[in-house]
Amino acid sequence: MKQKYRIVTAVLVIVICLLISIYYLYTYKKIGEIYQEETKNSIITIKKSLLKNTVDNLIFEIELNRKNETELYQKYIDRRYDTLSMEVNLSDKEFVDYFINRFTLDLNKDSYLNYWTIILWNNSTNEVIFDPENVFQDDINFTIENLKSLMSYYKIINHGQISGLIGVSHDFIDNSIKVITADKIRKLKFDNGSYIWVHEIINYNGGSNYAIRRVHPSLPETEGMFLSTDMTDIKGNLLYLNELEGIKNDGELFQQYYFQELCSEVISEKISFVKLYKDFDWAIGMGIHINDIQQYVALTNEKSDEMSKKYISLFLFFLVVFICLSFSFMMLLKNWYFKKEKLEIEKENNIDSFTATFTRKYGTNELMKSFDVFKKGGANTAIMMFDIDNFKYINDTFGHDTGDLVLKDVVNTIYKNIRSTDKLVRWGGDEFVGICYDLSKENVIGFGQKLLTAVASMTVKSGNSEIKTTISIGFSYFDEKDETIESVIKRADIAMYRSKEEGRNAVNLYVTSLYRNN
Repeated sequence: MKQKYRIVTAVLVIVICLLISIYYLYTYKKIGEIYQEETKNSIITIKKSLLKNTVDNLIFEIELNRKNETELYQKYIDRRYDTLSMEVNLSDKEFVDYFINRFTLDLNKDSYLNYWTIILWNNSTNEVIFDPENVFQDDINFTIENLKSLMSYYKIINHGQISGLIGVSHDFIDNSIKVITADKIRKLKFDNGSYIWVHEIINYNGGSNYAIRRVHPSLPETEGMFLSTDMTDIKGNLLYLNELEGIKNDGELFQQYYFQELCSEVISEKISFVKLYKDFDWAIGMGIHINDIQQYVALTNEKSDEMSKKYISLFLFFLVVFICLSFSFMMLLKNWYFKKEKLEIEKENNIDSFTATFTRKYGTNELMKSFDVFKKGGANTAIMMFDIDNFKYINDTFGHDTGDLVLKDVVNTIYKNIRSTDKLVRWGGDEFVGICYDLSKENVIGFGQKLLTAVASMTVKSGNSEIKTTISIGFSYFDEKDETIESVIKRADIAMYRSKEEGRNAVNLYVTSLYRNN
């Protein structure tokens, strides 16, 4: 009887352990499936955020570049207008000769001066005297009114019976920014085979030839080809039709489809984000392949299965403890992974990969924080803006590789000479903003002079040539009348251009509409 009881008890314990083990395995399997799905969804959410932020930042940069380009050419036109307006003692004929010679010289140069839109006419006879671009259309008044609508900025000069229009067109500005943006996109590098592409919409109703592929780093040989909304991926998804309908309805779209991986013949599933930039009729998109998610989930699941098999034969208590510890471990692993992924994404968003300075988005946030401190009665912060003098000449003369080397060396030199608390932000191209906390107005010029000296002392070698370069610096501080950070940035920019006007390699401080320099 006792022996029988022991056998029954042993069998019962075995059966109970077996049932609990089966229940545990079943429960573990279900929890694993939920965990895998949630992990996949969470990673996809993070990737979506990265895609959207990258495209939004690019569009923000396009807008900023258009504004800056317009303001730059506005300064050129204003200067030329002022020069022409000073020639009041010239007769009409002398003024015409001076005007034509001045612009003919510019138009014959292979330089940035070729942006001019120019026409000169006689007010008394309505005779067109100078029209290098053949913009005249039968009637001078009609021509001028039509030109005004096409200009991004223009000036009308009057001298006796002679009048002239000088300006820069919207198309010139936009085409210039399109070229700059396309070139930048082709040079951008991202992890996991990601890239940005651009489709130019020419027919919002869709159909064949509804768009042109303008930029595509993965398939550069197809740039310029027409796209059709009838095109599908290997699964039959109408990816271009979905893209067009999405941006038409909501201005932007997330979608998943199958496409060729970067620098590979492999076709795999990817998720993409596309946003319409209506001013250019550009559908700007970025995608990332998601096949790595399944590999990560499968690897995690395999390790968990090995762990469960190892402890399945243990007594109930240890089995329950193991389940609790395993579940806790998985949660910790999940949290650790998400924190690590978040930190990596934040680093990508905050650090400019080329110069190792902070990104414009990060710098804007830091400026807003400093502005809030100032508004609440805290310390004022010195805002520095500088760019490299004659940087375009360096690029044109020695090549963009040398220009890139000069840009990096200048940044490294600045980093060595600013304080550890200062922050350097790449604002755009070769233009940088420095955020200098607790730098007094009395010391700001000396601080700037130190940076000028350091940069002017550096030498960059390009083949057999040694390149010397300088920078121009402008400083400004927050003002009680400021409503946004744009005001202090604008003042610093004005001070920097003042340094340019003084011959470069100079520093200026903008103080209540006055300049204080070296």
